[in-house]
Amino acid sequence: MKKFKKIMALVIAMAMVLSMSLAAYADDGDPQGGGDTPPAGGDTPAATTYDHPLKVTGLTAGDTVKFYQVLEWVGEAEGNVAGWKAKAPFDTVLTKAKLTEVLLGTPAVADDPETPENEAQAAVPKTGITSELAGKLAAAATGGVDGTVEGTTATLDNAESGMWMALVTPSDANTIYNPVFVSADYNKNAGDSVAMGDTYEGDAVAKKSTLKLEKTASTTPEDTNDDGQSTTTAVGDTVAFEVTTAIPAYGEVYTNPHFVLTDNLTAMELKADTANACGYDIVIEGVSATYKDADDNDQPSYTIAPAADKKSYTVTFAPGYLKTLKAAVSDVKIKYKAIVTSDASKAVNEEDNEVYIEYSHNPNQQNDYDVKKDTTQHYTFSIDAAGVGEGQTISGKKTSEIVKIGVDAAGNPITSKTETSAITDTETWTGPLEGAVFGLFTDAAGTTPYKAKKADGSAGDTPMTATTGADGRMNFAGLDAGTYYLKEISAPDGFVTNSTVHTVVITAETEEVTVTEWWNGTAWVSEDPGNNAKSVTYKTDILKKYTVTVDGNPAAQYTFTNNKTPNSTDIQWDEAELVEHPFELQNTQGVELPSTGGIGTTIFYIVGAILVLGAGVVMVTRRRMDA
Repeated sequence: MKKFKKIMALVIAMAMVLSMSLAAYADDGDPQGGGDTPPAGGDTPAATTYDHPLKVTGLTAGDTVKFYQVLEWVGEAEGNVAGWKAKAPFDTVLTKAKLTEVLLGTPAVADDPETPENEAQAAVPKTGITSELAGKLAAAATGGVDGTVEGTTATLDNAESGMWMALVTPSDANTIYNPVFVSADYNKNAGDSVAMGDTYEGDAVAKKSTLKLEKTASTTPEDTNDDGQSTTTAVGDTVAFEVTTAIPAYGEVYTNPHFVLTDNLTAMELKADTANACGYDIVIEGVSATYKDADDNDQPSYTIAPAADKKSYTVTFAPGYLKTLKAAVSDVKIKYKAIVTSDASKAVNEEDNEVYIEYSHNPNQQNDYDVKKDTTQHYTFSIDAAGVGEGQTISGKKTSEIVKIGVDAAGNPITSKTETSAITDTETWTGPLEGAVFGLFTDAAGTTPYKAKKADGSAGDTPMTATTGADGRMNFAGLDAGTYYLKEISAPDGFVTNSTVHTVVITAETEEVTVTEWWNGTAWVSEDPGNNAKSVTYKTDILKKYTVTVDGNPAAQYTFTNNKTPNSTDIQWDEAELVEHPFELQNTQGVELPSTGGIGTTIFYIVGAILVLGAGVVMVTRRRMDA
């Protein structure tokens, strides 16, 4: 019987070694070796071997790690399972029944392990801590001991014998760690060795997922007057967006994982698509549309919820689907199209389109979501707009790229009225002419009118025209950067129409900036509001300057700055760097003659013929009377 008990002790010891050798879960979801657990048996709490500390590798520089002792060695004390007992607060998760299941198998080994039935049970160990159980242990963790982090490795010296859980706080919000389990070295008694060896390494490799989020934009075939840059747009243009992200390997470590993506549009609307279930042109790739629940029924992996105003949508990934992910889904793409709306009618209208994710990042804090954000910037331009844009230092002032002047036959202004640029306060023009009608064209001959697209992004049917005001300005709003052709269609009464076709070119230059913003739970702000607001840093392109030239001559150049600290996407005009030289288009005072191609000079020939005929009739009549 004594020999049998020794054999059983060795079997249990080996089972403990297998069950307690836990580390981070590998990408395939299987446990990975992370240190051996001491064999069971003995009636004295184990001494710790300090020359082999607990070790967690695979970290990122700057991470912090806390260690929590989950199991302790208590020998033959009451309430133990093969000499082990769960420490508070983990004893609420690892009750004696649950711990027996984890260490020795199910059903639990009876008090008398010498019966044949229980001998078989004692020799079949469980895998140990499952993903679901790891999540519950992480959620229960409090206190903890700080590990020493050097480079990519965290260590803990002088750890008491038992199983430990390490929770990693990443230095980079893009990284998500699952709990890591390691075992402390074991000696049966101080100075005595055990049959399985003197020491047991407590090494484990941390399992982590890397989150990414990137939003890009591209032009579409619908943009017939496009300059080839998605950062510049016209009203009615269709822009194709692509959001790329990665979903972490949550698995069952998280009780209620959260991964929600929100995409907001400014001065744009989602493009309708009646063939799509959500009603809009939104497609998700890289994720199965359904997953199997516990009852083997198909459930939607995500839901798409467009806003009623068409300016945003939200994709919510189902917690049940997220819990099935034993490996990260690294290449999820959300593709959709949006149409630039008529909101874009200022000198420069900024379309700041943001996408952000709220996601679970720590199983110990289930309701504390981290955030990640990216943006795309798009700009729509106008000629002689009524205002330069909202929220800018010179809001409400007018630009003056092109002005109309009335002159006499000698080229002198008809009136002495003088206008001054509201932008530079230095450029002036005398004799502004009101009532001249101009049109934009797409060809150098000035025969094909430019037509703004309709609200649904389809081709427009109304030529774009503008009439000069009392200050001589004309306003063409919602234009893409690119080349246009300007021609006067009609002159005010008393002036001769100037039918010269002028080439107008709008060019734009962007620059990359690094942006830091804070999420206060309901909105993004450019300064830290406190109250544990989440911060994100990303890069994006913003407008640096744009220039309008007429017939090759710079009519205006407007320079922008991003002078916020930290930088934000809210650009400002820098008045000191604005350059404006209005291009003056003249109308000569005089009688407008009919143009060729209509009635032309025919009327004069007719009148002349009538007069000649009349004179002939008079002469014939007089001769007859004289006769």
